[in-house]
Amino acid sequence: SLQLTESLFKSDDISVETHLDSTVEIASFENELIQVMINILKNAYDALVDNKVQIPKIIINMSEDSSQRVKITIEDNGGGIPEVLGSKVFEPYFSTKSKNGTGLGLYMSKSIIEEHCHGKLSFHNTDVGACFTIILDKKAD
Repeated sequence: SLQLTESLFKSDDISVETHLDSTVEIASFENELIQVMINILKNAYDALVDNKVQIPKIIINMSEDSSQRVKITIEDNGGGIPEVLGSKVFEPYFSTKSKNGTGLGLYMSKSIIEEHCHGKLSFHNTDVGACFTIILDKKAD
C-alpha cells in the first residue's frame, strides 16, 4: 500500500512514519487489506492537503495486541473529522468531501474488514487528526 501511494505523499511533502512489528503475520486476504489501506491513506492525504497542514504526517503502527490479534493504526495530523459527522463515516454515500466524494470508500473498507476478513475497523479523533484502527486475526504459527 505504501509503495503504491509513495509518490503521492512525496509530491506534497507528506512524511509517513511506520512502526511495524515485522515478526507479526496476518491471517487475511492480502489484496483486500491493501485496498483498505490505500483508501484510508488516500483519505488521510486528502485531509492533510485540503486543510493545508504545515507539517503533514501520517503514522502507521502495527503490533500484536493483548488478545493475540494484530492491531494496525493509521493516524494523521489533518485536523480530524467533526464530532457531529464522526458517527456517519462508515455509512454508505456519506462523504466529508464536498463534490469529489462518493461516500463508498470507508463503507466498503469496513465491509471488507468486518465481513471478508472477520476483523474490526473503527475510527476516533486524536488531538491533531483522525486515527483508523484495524484489528485482524494473527496468522497461526
